[in-house]
Amino acid sequence: MLLVIFLISLVSRTLAITASLNTDEGLWIYRGSQFIKRLFEGDLTHTILKHHPGVPNMWLTGSGMLANCWLNKFFPGFLGVDLPPDIGACLNLEQFPINLYIIPRLVQAVVTSACMVCIYLLIKRLLGQAIAFCTIILLLLEPFFLAYQRFITTDALQADFAILAVLLFLLYLQKDRGRKFILASGVFLGLATAAKITALFLLPAIAIIIGLIELGVWQDTFPSRGWKQQLRGFRLWLATILVTFILIFPAMWVSPGYVLDRIRDGVLQESDRGFLFFLGQLTHSPGILFYPLVLVYRLSPILQVGLVATSLVLLIPKLRCRQKNMPAIVAIALIAIWVILILSASDNKIDRYINLCLPMLAILAAVGWLEIIAGVTRWLNKLFPLREKSLQWGYLIIFALQLVLLFPYHPYYLTYYNPLFGGAVAAQNIFMIGQGEGLEQAAQWLNQSPNVKEIKVASWYSRYFSSYFYGQVLPVDKRIPSGVQPWTQANRVVFYKNQLQRQLPEPKMLAYFAKQQPLYTVRLQNIDYAWVYPGPLALAEDVKRIQFPLSLSFGEQVRLLGYDLNQTKISTNDELIVTFYWEFLAPLPGDISIKISLRDRQNHISNFSSTPLIDGYVFPENITPGTILRDVHKLKISPSTSPQRYQLEVEGFSFKKGQVIGEVEVVK
Repeated sequence: MLLVIFLISLVSRTLAITASLNTDEGLWIYRGSQFIKRLFEGDLTHTILKHHPGVPNMWLTGSGMLANCWLNKFFPGFLGVDLPPDIGACLNLEQFPINLYIIPRLVQAVVTSACMVCIYLLIKRLLGQAIAFCTIILLLLEPFFLAYQRFITTDALQADFAILAVLLFLLYLQKDRGRKFILASGVFLGLATAAKITALFLLPAIAIIIGLIELGVWQDTFPSRGWKQQLRGFRLWLATILVTFILIFPAMWVSPGYVLDRIRDGVLQESDRGFLFFLGQLTHSPGILFYPLVLVYRLSPILQVGLVATSLVLLIPKLRCRQKNMPAIVAIALIAIWVILILSASDNKIDRYINLCLPMLAILAAVGWLEIIAGVTRWLNKLFPLREKSLQWGYLIIFALQLVLLFPYHPYYLTYYNPLFGGAVAAQNIFMIGQGEGLEQAAQWLNQSPNVKEIKVASWYSRYFSSYFYGQVLPVDKRIPSGVQPWTQANRVVFYKNQLQRQLPEPKMLAYFAKQQPLYTVRLQNIDYAWVYPGPLALAEDVKRIQFPLSLSFGEQVRLLGYDLNQTKISTNDELIVTFYWEFLAPLPGDISIKISLRDRQNHISNFSSTPLIDGYVFPENITPGTILRDVHKLKISPSTSPQRYQLEVEGFSFKKGQVIGEVEVVK
């Protein structure tokens, strides 16, 4: 049984192992590499690289990256990537091709799969084999939980270590349990805290449970030991958490004050991150409805049905009396509710934070499902003698339902949203959508381009994108630094779903591209996740495909190679999109604008617009001679424009008179 649990967990975590990186994984493999490098160099103070602090992640990903470097050193070419032979230089990389993620992901998959086995064993000891087996079936195939178990981020290890700590502590509180349980619980909660500091949210919940025990609640399962003894045990637990945190974290050995300051400052900064999207609008603080809606949309219907059944068990005395381990079940429910309430009190709300209590919710759902199976069995037993095998059939049905639900989302488990409530189509109007899934498809499409290594692509989540793309990747920065924007130097620009939801880096830039047609769209679960647009710097293949080629000089500085139109017949009150291809031959003055207009048969100008190059994002004086710039402009057709054919004119640069470049027909 234990081997089966381990193998199912391992396979589900490693199948299609190079697909769909999470946007934070590139950061953690970098931090892990730097962690190991600084450890070897003796720079222990700077082994803190993030306030989370993600120490178990850095040990695992850093060890995986070290294995990559050693393999490359002794077996050059084995990994299929070009790495420096020097171990220190290899660990100092900032960009990581996708093949370098395989070993770190495998290392984490082994650890998290071992945790699944331990979770099963501890639930079996605390609540019995039936609940343990049902829980592990639910948890192994829960889409949202599995998605983060595959990623080398802080959420997987925090969730796994935290539930082990909770189960061990509850076993300690039971009758005749020795200190080994509280010490083991402290070790795991220390690991969970070192993974993500929010694991400390569990401390008040455990304190509340101890208080309820000493007030005489749950005496049959959790005997009262007296306040002094409980306090001694609690202090021993806290000390074990602290010692584990220190032992695993080299920076704490030499600079504990510096570490604690970094954690405090980082937590405060992250709590005020802003740029969030919820219920169809931008917000800096999603309201109290956020996590209830996360539970509605992110949990599977199978888990939700179990939770509803458990709620009935807790509320109905007759059902509650049938449960042998009701005190432990109630204690787990209280901890889960506490975590959700604490998360809801914070301004910074992200759906993945719910992972901390997902294993506890799976335990509660298992209780409900066993009650459902028992009820169905009693009903069927009146007709058929199935009682002895009904539980096994129930397990099989739950496993099959979870597998059928999970399969359509492989390997993009993060695209799962509850189909009973409209799935991703409905969720896109409620939550921020996308944490990297689908971007690799955009990269793979671009990799088919001729001379791909010479192409520059600007992308949201540029570190993620560079793991898959063979060419040069430029950032699209939400901080909008002064000077030249990197994306203005790109041949292609890639946008992402949550970027558009949050209107980043700024609405003006997004509006410039919204006028255009994307070259390629990544669609997952019936919604668009990523778009590839042509960038400001035209490629040779773009010039070859110009809709209306020309060779029209604007003085000695600029030549118009041609233009594209979104339509040659346009209705009144519509927008004409004109894309110019300018070849720059000499340096230009800074105050450049392009005027486009329609001139009728009576030689009157009826519509015109005047805007700078690339909407003002490009500085003409910095344009290198020989550059071919793809420049998009919009002309709004007035409702009063009479239907007829018009000459399309363009004016700009040193040429002060409009030049006719074609015709456009305005229709009713």
